Amino acid sequence: MSESIDPQQFRHVLGHFPTGVAVVTSCDETGAPVGMTVGSFTSVSLSPPLVAFLPGKQSSTSTKVVRSGRFCVNLLGAHQESVSRYFAAVGQRKFEDLDWTLSASGFPRLNSAVAWIECAVDAVHDAGDHYIIVGRVTFLEAAGASLPLVFFQGGYGRFAPLSLAAASEPDLVEHLRLVDVARPFMEELAKRTQVECLASSAVGGEIVLLATAGTPAEGRPFSRVGQRLPLAPPLGAALVAWSKSATDEWFARAGASLSPAKRQHLETLLDRVRERGWSVGIWSESLRNLEATVDKTTLGGLTPHGSRAVRQMVEELGSEHEPADVYDSSRHYRLRNVTVPVFDGDQQVVMQLTLFGPPSDAGPAELDLYLELLTTAAKNVSGALSGASRPSRHRD
Repeated sequence: MSESIDPQQFRHVLGHFPTGVAVVTSCDETGAPVGMTVGSFTSVSLSPPLVAFLPGKQSSTSTKVVRSGRFCVNLLGAHQESVSRYFAAVGQRKFEDLDWTLSASGFPRLNSAVAWIECAVDAVHDAGDHYIIVGRVTFLEAAGASLPLVFFQGGYGRFAPLSLAAASEPDLVEHLRLVDVARPFMEELAKRTQVECLASSAVGGEIVLLATAGTPAEGRPFSRVGQRLPLAPPLGAALVAWSKSATDEWFARAGASLSPAKRQHLETLLDRVRERGWSVGIWSESLRNLEATVDKTTLGGLTPHGSRAVRQMVEELGSEHEPADVYDSSRHYRLRNVTVPVFDGDQQVVMQLTLFGPPSDAGPAELDLYLELLTTAAKNVSGALSGASRPSRHRD
């Protein structure tokens, strides 16, 4: 039955599975370095520590690796596409003009790889037109938090961490570049506060959650990353308060529900956010309903009905969502989130950072601490963004 499988169809279908890219290096009988690109490297066993790669039987380099009895797997980074192509080519001078050294154990190591795994050949198995070369790990080391090179459907790419929304969405690409800059500060903030940190931006009339750091509130089993909410009153005040054009569009999205009295309340809210430099959300039944509706539509796939339901829930958020004085000792407020804007070099708001879901007993003292750390993180991100590409935005 397997003989009826067309090789080209086999290659096409298996190409839908992405692989990492590595260069396996060793030395031949003369001590000269040899190497080959592989997309079939895999972990085999934890105890004993075994790995494997699967070279084609026509490979002369793999024969030299087996004869030497040892090899080093160099895991390539996203910046090393040219190195992969170099070692995939046929030739004897693959190490010329490359930055490499011999390890303490005598293995050729590519200095800019993201990790190195040194092995002794443990077994060689016949597998059709390939061999399975199993190596027993003798030493391994990682360079740091670098993104790996990925091969998929005949092309190279890079891995996007799961804390980011899908980079394939055209309207998010530029914003995700900014989030890449913000993520280290978000991770540090989440670690210090033990509260989940969110990054979101205004994208086409919506608030899009681009990244998270830390443990999700209430032990949530799924990520909010990629969720979209209407950028409509009273949501997103920190995103629009510093731009007249953004504010005008924000009010316009309220539609017929925006009475003169409600508009006055919202204008006062924006003034307050600008004056103090932060926005706050208070836990309420209407906010609980909104979050539950967003979660339901996200898990089920956002439908037009779901979109209408979310918009209705946003409209139902009352003045209690962001009270004038959250420090009012005569009232008991349960803090749901606190948000600060992130500015670029032109003093335009490009995203907001939010601490979401603090402990239910968080009071004024905790709020002050959150604001101090959140404001510092936002300023650090703003500074780091000074040289980053910026997405299109409102200008006044």
